Amino acid sequence: MLSFFHRLILAVLLTTLSGLAAADGNQVELYTVNFPPYTIIDPQNNIRGIDVEVVTAALAAVGIEAIIAEAPWKRILKNIEHGRVAGTLSCAKNSIRETYMLFSEPISENVWGAVTARDFDTSNLVNFPDIQGYEVVAVADWAQSRQLSQHNLRHSVIPDIDSGIRSVLYRNIDLFYNGKLPTLYHARNLGLRDKIAFHQFEDIESTPLHLCLSKLYPDSQTLLEQFNTGLNKIKQSGEFDAIYKKYN
Repeated sequence: MLSFFHRLILAVLLTTLSGLAAADGNQVELYTVNFPPYTIIDPQNNIRGIDVEVVTAALAAVGIEAIIAEAPWKRILKNIEHGRVAGTLSCAKNSIRETYMLFSEPISENVWGAVTARDFDTSNLVNFPDIQGYEVVAVADWAQSRQLSQHNLRHSVIPDIDSGIRSVLYRNIDLFYNGKLPTLYHARNLGLRDKIAFHQFEDIESTPLHLCLSKLYPDSQTLLEQFNTGLNKIKQSGEFDAIYKKYN
């Protein structure tokens, strides 16, 4: 039989190990890619942005520390599918992801529309098909370009958002089809924010973005519920709106 001294030592060790396990349970590591202004990764690998701050604040509101790291997007998705990581911020729902991901309440949204020079007449751009007949560009291999192709809307492709902004200002291009906040963020960095305008189509809905968790990761359903509780808390406190104001 164990002596009183040995039982005491064992009890201390078990208490210490339990404390360490609880501390680990109060931390979650999430992965992301550079997608300003939702996630912004600077050259020093500092990570900030709307979704980063919202997720960090929502988890902190329920006593969980979020550790945000960068990784290639395809690797993130594969690791989530196999339950090797907890999840990512942020992502949109689709039928494939729904097979292996849990989605939080929306943390932000991407509003799609036409980016034009500020003095360009957009009075005839009411619905998405009204793009027909204009000179249009979209970023190559992005969802916006695929959407235009699916609707048989003629367009040219450009390599990135900065090229799209410059196209409507300095080339013979009428509009750049892209998301609102990413475009305005890049335009601000280029010093061109006051030279462009954004026009939203009445028949194109915005895309909600979520904290996305692996269905196979331990206790992911509990983490999802905790996050949604924290998200509601920061919305009620006004912290959610304050984060958005910093990036608009």
